[in-house]
Amino acid sequence: MEEIYQKLKKEAEKLAKIPGNSRGEILKTHFNYIKIKKGEEGVRQVGGMMERLGCPIKLKEINSLNWYPEYLSVLVILVAKELFKWSDSDIYNWGYETPKFSFIVRLMMKHFLSLKITYQKAPVYWQGHYDFGELEVPDFSEKEKYFIIRVKDYKFHPITCEFHKGYYVKIAEFGTRNKKFFIEETKCMFKGDPYHEFKTTWQEI
Repeated sequence: MEEIYQKLKKEAEKLAKIPGNSRGEILKTHFNYIKIKKGEEGVRQVGGMMERLGCPIKLKEINSLNWYPEYLSVLVILVAKELFKWSDSDIYNWGYETPKFSFIVRLMMKHFLSLKITYQKAPVYWQGHYDFGELEVPDFSEKEKYFIIRVKDYKFHPITCEFHKGYYVKIAEFGTRNKKFFIEETKCMFKGDPYHEFKTTWQEI
């Protein structure tokens, strides 16, 4: 456990230097997911490590609409990944499942009646969750069955790329029926690109 703590301590120190805030709803859904997957004991373990790292967070005290440093949300993912030995595919699945636990997402999805509308509203959705960065939707083709999501000025940790891939696929599913989605990150800031870019394609089922 000491080895895990030392590894996470270095990550926490780096992450804490990165500016930007996100809604408490993101933190809350993280802990709710951990609770579903690992129970109250899992929440206790993650909370205990966060406190030891100097970032105490209590689920009951999180206000969904308040702003919190985004690095805390990223750190929760890293802590859970280390403590529970989760793989990158587990983090992708976490991102995929997360929208189901967010009341803000469920509220907004009521207005996203098609995949194209969901796609067009995505930048507004980003602005509702983050006070920094930018999400763009530069390309969408019903004929060729793909769309592009571009995220600028968001660079915390490579693990967030896996999380966001799952997240974006689930959001796309909310706005459509009878489609199976596939996603790949075609550009990544951690590989020297100026932004993250995700290409999502689909097949009719």
